[in-house]
Parts: sequence; structure tokens; C-alpha cells
Amino acid sequence: MAEQYWIGGFFVDVSRNQITHNKTAQTIPPKALAVLTYLAQRQGQVVSQEELMDNVWKDTIVSPNSLQRCIAQLRKAFGDDGKSQDFIKTHAKKGYSLETDIRWEQATASKEDEVKSTHDARAERPKNKWFVTACLFIAIFAGLITVLNTPRSSDDIVISDIRLLTSTDNRELASTYSPDGQYIVFQRFPEVLCTSNLWAKHIQTQEEFQLTQELGNYGNLSFSPDGNILTFIEQNNCTPPAQQKNCFSLQRLDFAAALNSPQSPTTVVECTNTEIRTPIWLDSSTVALMRKANQRWQLIRYNIENDSTNSLHEVINGSVVSYDVSSSNREIAVTSVHSDNKLYIEKVSSDGELLSSHVIEFPADIPKFTFISPNFSPIEDQLIFSTGKQLFTLNFEGEVSKVSLPLTDAIGTPEFHPDGQKMIAIKGHYDSDIVSIPFADLPNQFEQLNSNVIVRSMLEENRGKFQPSGNAVAYSSEGDGTSQVWLSDLSDSDSNSRPLSQFPVNTYVRNLLWSQSGESLLVNGSSQLFTLQLNGDMQPWASQHAVRDLYHWNESTNTVLVNVRINGALKLAEVDLVNGGAEVLTDKPVKWAGKYNNQVIFMDSQGVFWQIGALEAAVIPALEGQGSDKRAVIKGNVIYSINDSFQLWSYNIDALEFKVLAQLPDEVDYITDVNDSHILLTYRIAARKDVVELTLEQQR
Repeated sequence: MAEQYWIGGFFVDVSRNQITHNKTAQTIPPKALAVLTYLAQRQGQVVSQEELMDNVWKDTIVSPNSLQRCIAQLRKAFGDDGKSQDFIKTHAKKGYSLETDIRWEQATASKEDEVKSTHDARAERPKNKWFVTACLFIAIFAGLITVLNTPRSSDDIVISDIRLLTSTDNRELASTYSPDGQYIVFQRFPEVLCTSNLWAKHIQTQEEFQLTQELGNYGNLSFSPDGNILTFIEQNNCTPPAQQKNCFSLQRLDFAAALNSPQSPTTVVECTNTEIRTPIWLDSSTVALMRKANQRWQLIRYNIENDSTNSLHEVINGSVVSYDVSSSNREIAVTSVHSDNKLYIEKVSSDGELLSSHVIEFPADIPKFTFISPNFSPIEDQLIFSTGKQLFTLNFEGEVSKVSLPLTDAIGTPEFHPDGQKMIAIKGHYDSDIVSIPFADLPNQFEQLNSNVIVRSMLEENRGKFQPSGNAVAYSSEGDGTSQVWLSDLSDSDSNSRPLSQFPVNTYVRNLLWSQSGESLLVNGSSQLFTLQLNGDMQPWASQHAVRDLYHWNESTNTVLVNVRINGALKLAEVDLVNGGAEVLTDKPVKWAGKYNNQVIFMDSQGVFWQIGALEAAVIPALEGQGSDKRAVIKGNVIYSINDSFQLWSYNIDALEFKVLAQLPDEVDYITDVNDSHILLTYRIAARKDVVELTLEQQR
């Protein structure tokens, strides 16, 4: 297969998984480049889906969605919105063709700098956010070099090198080292599935081993002290008489046997009425676990040999957030939220004795309600954590110090190698677009969704909301490398987009709502609420509570319907923005809520829809089995949502009428808004996650 060639003004380098245009390189998944190269070799010819799938996915059974996803990724790289189809043309019921001229070259690296655009003006037009992102990458790289050459204090950790340990079309998550440091173990998610297999990779030989026979919904991974047993939590759908939608099983896997051939995990214990997560071995027979009770998390010890539990750490009127166990002395570092809504770092002995407890003093560039998951580092009493964009250290007095400058891709879950000189982390990005679908033309095919994209970049766009009595869509985006609120004018044929907010790099936009006038927005930025004007002016609302989810804003009464954290537990409440008072509406855990005629409708954690009346909440029978994690929208007297089978549905509250409107592809993430004629959806293009290894320099 040719390694380098030009498509119009775009330079394709298969060996580097890159397409370069105007000196800006984009990383493209290998399978998408294989599709492009196959079409390029047959330039101008119509190639059937079957031929493409047979040649690109040899000896692998995949759905047509895999090919269609690759086509969408390629069109985005070429700046093609799928409507004009200047590069890759769709031939209904026949296949695809590459229409642009091809120039084959034995290219060298220097020729990337010679690439000049020869296509029409629309293809040449750079996306504003891509340009900003490219500039940001250059600035960050230059700054990182400066930082690495700056003298450090005695306890600083310096990253000297970053290298990929995995790089495939799949996502790799939840990685850990084996106790001897020879292997990494991680989850590998094929395609866009939400289930994975467990894999191991020998760091020196690069040989990979599939450890599990079946795909599963696996959680964090932990080795027994001797390295023989791998444990994790597997999540499955519950069956009656269980009282919850999902059941949680502590599983074990013989690591040596799994290196020889994939194994089926053995269930140690199953929880059908409570939730458990994050197992870490304390000794050869006991495992620490987080267990949820009354919507608060506590830390327990589970003895595998005699099937018994006892409490390790619990916060009165608070909740455990995360923990880690030191491999040297088995002490436990616990982060927890207390009744004052502040985050604490606590040191706990392996017997459960509280050794120290201090409030974490976040610097100004970390929002005050941020939850973190620190892990032990090789420096005594020093922990390390990620906010997603930056790495920090934390000591047991609650003091936080920055490790490095912001990273161009999100990086998380850092964990140290047993020798203390390296650590692994998950690095990658999420790419989703916003599509606007006319009710008169609800889609049944992937290509129709792609042709209705209204907002796109190479990173995440989400939470799109129509402007009341206007022509704009407000949305959250990471197109410039940080999470911000953007505005796109739909009346402009160029779909001109501009950023509105200027949040710090570690802020994450969780949701946004328009005012009734369409002249301002209420934004949830990292659990704090802000009013954002269309000129960019931003005013924070003072609150003693962390707002997890923002559902409804009554501008006239200055009240909001939110999921708010009270004494460590999430509660659906109506909060007064002026005085901060909170009225709790239900004790049930809530996944979504909205308002109709001043009545609250919500979906609980089991996917059951409820309507709160004058005396009590009542189940909406017509919506049984329709709840999912795809969110919902109320427009007038109609609820719109997507069920677990990816059916878009509506429910008229007054007429008690339920309808299935369309079958959507599984690339649809969320429904985010509805107006009189269109529906807004978040549409997933790619979810690239890789395991990386960071080499450290300790200057002591």
C-alpha cells in the first residue's frame, strides 16, 4: 500500500496516520486511512461497501457503521460537510468514490512543508477553531520545553519523555502495571462499543495478550500483591428480584493462565442492591472497595476467604470520593467531601485508623468544587492527580503544586511504575459534532445524520441549545483545547462560530441554558453557576453547594432545578440563586429532570420516569422501559428522549400519547434540545484513547 500521496492540496502520510493541509497535521485512525487509500487507488470508480469492508477489515466481521464512521472522519478532515461531497461521493445503494485528483509520491518529511491548497475556496477555508488549536499546540510545546529546562525545587517531578504504549483504532482505558513492572493491563473497546476486553502488553517485547474471552463492562483493575490474580468490578443488567437496574460483581482472573489463552473471569461476590467500585488489594486475602449506601460512598474491607466485610473509612454527613493504597506501607490516601462541601485529603491506616485530615487548598486555576483522584507517587507523602488538562502533586497537608503546563490532549488516571521512574496514563480526545434534524425528515440512515451537521471541529462539541426567538445555537466545545461556551449563527451560510466564555483551562462546561429572552445564558462550569452575556461578560452566582446537573432556569424567580450535592449526597432540588437556599424535591437518585406547567418530571437511576404531584411523585406508566443515559428534553407539553435501543421517542404529557419517531444509529450520544421544527443531537465521530508512558526525572 502506498505510504504517501496527495489528494488535491492534502498530503496523506499513512506511515504517520496523518493528513496535512496548510502545514497543519491531523491524526486520522488507521482504518479510516486504509479506506481512503483503497478509494485513492481506484480514483473516480464507484467502490461498493462490501468491497471496502472485505479489503480493509480482512477476516474481521464488522457492521456497515464502521465503514460509514470512517467516511465521516475523512470528510471532516477534508473540511467537507457531507452535503457538497467534493472529495468522497456517496452513490446510493452502490458505494463510494473518490472524486479528487491523486498524486502519488515517495514523499519525504520535508515535503509536508511544500503542501499547498489547490482546491476550491470552500475546501481551503480554515476552520477558526482548528487554527486556534494549532496555535495553542505550538505555544504549549514551546512552553513545555521552557519548563523542562527551568530549575526545580527539591520535591518537583519533571516529565522528560512521553511515548505511546498503545495506538489502535480502538479505545484503551483503565490501565495498570503488573507488580513486577513487566506488563501493562488495560481495557480495549472495539469500535464504539461500551463494552471491552481486558488485554495485557509486555512493555519490552511489545507482545499483546487478550485476557478475557467475552466483552464486558469492566471497571478499574488491581493486581494481588504476588501478581497472580487480577481483580475488577464487572457491571451487568440486573434481573428481578434485584432492586436496581445494574448489578456489580467483584471478579477475579488468573493472570498467568490468561496470558496463555483468554479466560472467563470468576465471580467472587455479586451486589444486586448496592453499588461497589474500585477494588485494591490490601494483602493476600483482603480487598478494599468503595460501597455506595444512601447515595454516599464509604470505604470497606472485604475478606475473600471468609466472605466478610468491615468498615475502613466513612465520612459522617459526607462521602468518599476516591482512594489509593501505598504499595510500600499499605497506608491509604482518601479524598472525601464533607458537610462543608470542601474536599479533604485524609491518611488512613490499613486497619482504618484516621491518621490525618486536611482541606485541599486548590490554586486559583482549579475550580473549588473539582473532584480529584490522587495516586501515590515515589516521593514520600506526595500524591499525583490529573484534572484532565494538567498534572498536579498533592501532599497530606492539602497543598497542591503544578507538575507541568496544560496538555494538548486530555490526560488522566496517572499511575506509577513499581520502580518509581515512569508512570502510565490515558491520553486522547473525544470528537463529537452537533446535528440539527428537521422533524419532517427524521433520519434512519447514518449518512443523513452526517449531512445535517451544523457545528464541528476535531474535538468535542456538545449540549447544543437553540436560541429563543433567535437564529443561534449555543453549545459547549473543546475546539480550542479548553472547555468553553461557543455561539454559532445558523442564519450565516458559513455557520460562523465564536467563543463566548473565557473559563480557566481546568474548567469543564457541564451544561448551559438560555434565558427566556435569548439575551444571556446560565452556565454550569465545574459545578459553579455563571450568567454569561452575549458580549462575553460573565457573572458568577455564589453558592455553598456544588451543582452537578443543571436542568431548568426560571429567570423571573432566579431559581434553578438542579442536582446538587448536600452532605456528600446528590439531591434533586430547587435552588434560589440569590440566597443559595435549596429545597430538596425527592430522595431518589436522579439522572434527568425538567419542568412542565411548574410540575417537575424526572428520571431516576433505574430509568423510570416520575411526575411530582401535590402530595407525592407518581410513575409515568407509558414510559416504562424508555429511560436511558441519553438525556431528555421537554418542549411545550412533550417529552423527547432516546431509549437503550436508540429509538427516538416522544410523549405528550396532556394526551398521554407515546410515539417512536425514528431509529437512530448508535453513534448518537445525546438529545440536547428541540424547537418547533428541529431537534438537536450530539453525534459521536471518534473516541480516541491510548495508554501512554511518561518517563520522570526526580530532582531531589
